[in-house]
Amino acid sequence: MSHELHLRQRAIRLKLAGVSISTICHDLQRSRAWFYRWWRRYTQGGPPALHDHSRAPKTRPSALSDQMRQAILSIRDRLMRRQGPHARYRLAGAPTIRYELECLGYTDLPSLRTIERVLHAAQRTKQPFRPQGRVASHDYPGVRATHSNHVHQLDLIGPRYLKGSRRQWFFLVYQDSYDQAVYVEFQPKPKLESVLAFVVRAWQRMGLPEIVQVDNGELFGHTSHRGSLNRFIRLALLVGVELTFIPEREPWRNGSIERFNGWLQERLLAVQLHSAAQVRGELEAMMRSCFQEQIHPQLDFQTAAEVRRTLKVRSLPDNFAAHQQALPVSIGRVSFIRRVRRQGEVSVLGVKVRVGKRLAQQYVRVRLYTRTMTLKVYHQRQVVKQLAFPFVGKLRL
Repeated sequence: MSHELHLRQRAIRLKLAGVSISTICHDLQRSRAWFYRWWRRYTQGGPPALHDHSRAPKTRPSALSDQMRQAILSIRDRLMRRQGPHARYRLAGAPTIRYELECLGYTDLPSLRTIERVLHAAQRTKQPFRPQGRVASHDYPGVRATHSNHVHQLDLIGPRYLKGSRRQWFFLVYQDSYDQAVYVEFQPKPKLESVLAFVVRAWQRMGLPEIVQVDNGELFGHTSHRGSLNRFIRLALLVGVELTFIPEREPWRNGSIERFNGWLQERLLAVQLHSAAQVRGELEAMMRSCFQEQIHPQLDFQTAAEVRRTLKVRSLPDNFAAHQQALPVSIGRVSFIRRVRRQGEVSVLGVKVRVGKRLAQQYVRVRLYTRTMTLKVYHQRQVVKQLAFPFVGKLRL
């Protein structure tokens, strides 16, 4: 019971007992207007009237009209009719529906949450794909993309099989974490040479980023000798891109591209495709849709094409072929995000780095600076250790 309600009830009890109004107001330290207000409510409505009335408006001016509700459901149904490669990859969620309502001239547009509630009530929702195993980590030293070509992510999907074929096929996926522009290729089991060629084509198409984030898969972070730098790392250094390797066995740290991979497979693998050429045709339609049609609320309801319209890109020339030759070690840096083991160690390119048991189970960022072949270990943006990297190979800076 609230203090105010207790005072109101006491005032009524005193009045019913014959105590004067002046004495009641003096004892309770309240005004006569206050007493008369609650005495009037009591005489009209009894004890329940002493409770506070709801301050919520009696009407809901913002409530959706039946016409708006029906428009939302009709647009959703139209977007979900995915006939043909052009329509197969368009989005049908609340942001797309709201954008279409705006384009049709509707006023007083409902919020995204309101549209989602309408879809849920009409059983028009679908569980979104979410990377498995994700846990909150306040100390995780990741980089949040703030503009196009700031952070890109690279991943490999596979093996997958076409209908009636036993041959293994893979998707190489490259995505801008900020504006969601993508570049995807369908290949037989890729080798390092084909990965390098794919990344070059992605950079020629989308421009060079500041950072490329990858997992520790065999094609990306594998080293033939402890302390060596493979050609993938050397290529990134050559073009001035900082590679960032996410923690081992934590693929959800590449959450943006993991969500896209789930969405892509859900759409693409539902189609009967019998040849690699058919798959590549579907991928071209998908990339056009992602770039030109899919809108993103976090980008002020713009498409990737609209966001990139005035972007000044740093790109590779069409005749770039350095990846086909022996690659030197260029000046730059490579980052490794690692979770410290219980023994107080992390592993970087096969090299064990001891950072101390006090940081066990916490995340650190280890940066390799190739000018001096120095490793610096950062925890919460502070250098906690620095040591020489036991580089193996020919060093030509």
